[in-house]
Amino acid sequence: MKKWADQLIILLWVGLLIMINNYIGFGVPLRDSLGGVILLIAITIVGMLITDFVPLKMPSVFWISLVAILVTSSLNPYGSLFDKQYLGKINFLAISTAILAYAGLAVGKDLKLFKQLSWRIVVVALAVYTGTFLGAAVIAEFVLRFTGKV
Repeated sequence: MKKWADQLIILLWVGLLIMINNYIGFGVPLRDSLGGVILLIAITIVGMLITDFVPLKMPSVFWISLVAILVTSSLNPYGSLFDKQYLGKINFLAISTAILAYAGLAVGKDLKLFKQLSWRIVVVALAVYTGTFLGAAVIAEFVLRFTGKV
């Protein structure tokens, strides 16, 4: 139970940080961001619940992404409403700033371990970034050709 309480507190803090980032960086009033942040937190909580209670062991990112796709999909009658009215008010950079700040704190906490990885981590990171980019480009090319857009 403590794990869930801790995660909820973290989600609420991140949501508040997203709203503040959205206000400072993009001039979106806090009350306009509130609906989107609540929706993001709800999607995250549902995905985390699925992770804990479904016997199929998949990472929580998978379940959270699946829930987000289903909530905002055109198959959902309210999908476009959620997407345009609530999530459309939140700028992506407002979200990524909070995530990158957390990543920076996590790396800073394990700085000695990070230093031990030395130059090898750069090689691994470049390989991962290149593979991700090329994979996304191949998938995009396939989809565009399949749909006749190219």
